[in-house]
Amino acid sequence: MNLHLARLLAVFGVATVAVGPALAQAPSEFFKDKTVTFYVGLSAGGGYDVNARLVARHIGKYIPGNPQVIVRNMPGGGGLVMTNYVANVANKDGLHIGAPQRGIPFEPLLGDHSNAKFDAVKLNWIGSANTDTSVAVVHKRTDVKVWQDLRTRKNDVIVAGTGIGTESVTVPYILRNLLGFKFRVIAGYPGGSEMNLAMLRGEVDGRGTFSWTSLKPHLKEWVDTGELVILYQQGLRKHPDIPNVPLVLDLADEPDIRRVLRVQFTAFELGRPYFVSDGVPADRVAALRRAFDMAMKDKTLLADADKLNQEINPFTGEEMQKVLADVYATPKALIARLAEATRSKPDLKVLDGRSK
Repeated sequence: MNLHLARLLAVFGVATVAVGPALAQAPSEFFKDKTVTFYVGLSAGGGYDVNARLVARHIGKYIPGNPQVIVRNMPGGGGLVMTNYVANVANKDGLHIGAPQRGIPFEPLLGDHSNAKFDAVKLNWIGSANTDTSVAVVHKRTDVKVWQDLRTRKNDVIVAGTGIGTESVTVPYILRNLLGFKFRVIAGYPGGSEMNLAMLRGEVDGRGTFSWTSLKPHLKEWVDTGELVILYQQGLRKHPDIPNVPLVLDLADEPDIRRVLRVQFTAFELGRPYFVSDGVPADRVAALRRAFDMAMKDKTLLADADKLNQEINPFTGEEMQKVLADVYATPKALIARLAEATRSKPDLKVLDGRSK
């Protein structure tokens, strides 16, 4: 063997020894002394933000290597801007966890009418702290007392929304197009806190989607006093707190419309979803999922959740992955009908002046 070749082999051998451990780096080694960031797709103070901060306070001790965990708000498009960022721009290393609105994973179903730059089935879902039920509410100053009034009222009911394409905007128009509810949306609010303030100020009549888990700890007294009127609830099942409020699925007369709405409202089963991008090493995804599962059983987290009136009814990452795969396997004709129902947005107003 000549000296030059021997040197090359020696260098190659050293390189192999140096690179091999890096490639095989265990999650505990990787996460040690690192910072994990939860990116919340809405403004501070709303339900998604409160929930993400609750999880972030406790999950670090269960992630191998015990990294620091912080929260960063990245509002825009109701979480779509953040989700596109985590899925495409942030490093695919497991240090960047997205916390979008629950409807964001379904945004790509809209096809060419979507601004999503990700494949929801390929993202790695970490878990959700709770399944959820949403309600439609109006302020008492309106003449809407029951859901039937949404069909017979002369003027549209104006509701607040976040970004175009998010459920706070699309759901009212879906129900307008499929069930005849006279909704119109003002979009562009950064998050739930701003939408609530707009409702109180009289800028809007109400909200077409409002998580019960967010309404209950902050504004339930308004419901009790009649300040807010709950018209119906949205999801696949009724919440035990409000059994006498009708489920919107039961308001659909046609079986196909009911099936279309089931696809839309499966989102509520995901509650408060968390994900990392596709391409994150499988062992790190598994470590984050197990850390999330353990955090959901943490007595201190549960005590904190109780103080914040936050429900903990977790959904595992594996369960979320299956639900999304099933939804995206829905017959194309039904998906097309749902997409068409989201397309027509008469008189949609967007606060920043853009239109769509």
